[in-house]
Amino acid sequence: MIFSKVENGIDGFYEWARYSALLNYSMLQQEMLFQDADNTIMALANVEEIIVVIIGERRFFPFSSKGIFYEEIQAGNGSFFVQYKATMISEGKASAYGGYSQTSSITSYGTIFGSGNVYQLNPDEKFRLKTENAFYLLSGKSYKKFNSAKALGKLFKGNESKIEEFAKEQSINFSKTDDIARVVEYGYSLPKK
Repeated sequence: MIFSKVENGIDGFYEWARYSALLNYSMLQQEMLFQDADNTIMALANVEEIIVVIIGERRFFPFSSKGIFYEEIQAGNGSFFVQYKATMISEGKASAYGGYSQTSSITSYGTIFGSGNVYQLNPDEKFRLKTENAFYLLSGKSYKKFNSAKALGKLFKGNESKIEEFAKEQSINFSKTDDIARVVEYGYSLPKK
């Protein structure tokens, strides 16, 4: 479900428009994709007009006009945002005895196209996706990135040491969304100073 703003013609005011589509977010291309009536996969255009994209129970908000979306994750009385991104890493080309080698010299390729990005693929090459998610809190109208208890503590001014202590006691892993939700929820539960 896509919610976007549409000018209603009255002094520059906008109304909401709602569209239904089969949607998916590509972490590799960092864009919201949809399937049109003839089953063609396309990227959403005019992202600056989109207010929110809802996929099931998940809410994605546009971050830039380039098509990057952040997912909002509820954490107690607040929320934080996740930017999903991935890169393709070669694990090597097919070699003798059913193995893979990163030094083989095979050169047949296939291609993946997406939003100006071109990914050359070799059918005999093994790939894996490396995810590198980034986490943010919304502060006013800007997103503040954090990737550690110390960085998160700075966003909850006056409670830095409590958040760092909680993260250490709870063995918070800052690459796991569920762990981050726990420490962010704890941060929102602390009195503001």
